Amino acid sequence: MSHRWTSVGSSESPVVFKALHTGLTVGLIATPARDLNTCTPHELISNVLLRNPNDFDFLPVIDEAHRFVGMFHAAAHRDRRTLGTVWQCYVPLSEDYLLGADASILDFVLDAGEKPCRLVISGTKVIGLVSLSDLQRLPVRAALFALITGLEMTMASLIRTRHPKREDWMRFLTSRRQAKIDEENNKAKSDDGYVDALLFTQFCDKRDILTQTLPEPERNALSVVLEGIEGLRNRIAHGNDYASSPAQARNVCKIVRELLHLKDQFQGQLSATVLAD
Repeated sequence: MSHRWTSVGSSESPVVFKALHTGLTVGLIATPARDLNTCTPHELISNVLLRNPNDFDFLPVIDEAHRFVGMFHAAAHRDRRTLGTVWQCYVPLSEDYLLGADASILDFVLDAGEKPCRLVISGTKVIGLVSLSDLQRLPVRAALFALITGLEMTMASLIRTRHPKREDWMRFLTSRRQAKIDEENNKAKSDDGYVDALLFTQFCDKRDILTQTLPEPERNALSVVLEGIEGLRNRIAHGNDYASSPAQARNVCKIVRELLHLKDQFQGQLSATVLAD
């Protein structure tokens, strides 16, 4: 007799979601202050650009006492023959350029498209810097993969609620995908274990199930968003680059914002369906 050896899975509670992402902090990806390339207000812009071989877009500005006083946007002057000193064009420090070391990586990602460089503070000291280029670091990969997995679990829960019977949701898939799911399900049964067949679906399967019942243009709009999320998921899962240029990195930030909005929508639909029952 087969037995259930695992739960069918469900979307995690907001408490678990918050605890996970609170543990993945900006401090884990920040470049330490001692390793930063800096400049002073009285340096010539041309000299600063010459000694910026890594072409950093932003350089922290420090005063004579080595206190951080602002940010110099080097990229804005890279292709110009700019005269004058850093003092004439640097931006004094403000909240837009500061971020707590204990802030979650997710908080940084959500704003990184508009705030691509932030000085990281702990207590009253600047301890490092985080920028858009840090989106490919391992802790960010972990945070993003957990985020996407959480969305997929919510999608699965919504499908179970809308289509309680296996045949109800299987009909939205191609014959090839149905055969593959049946194959995996039969393997599980042969090991004397029962697993919900929905657990053998891939992200693309869940996408197809949830979009097939929608009218146009809602179906196409949702498919486009989910395809973007799936593409990011695959690149992260396989260790590939997903933010190797500023444009790609900003697109990641956009996808994350869309994902969170979609997750809230799905969770609301799931709650409404449960209450209706």
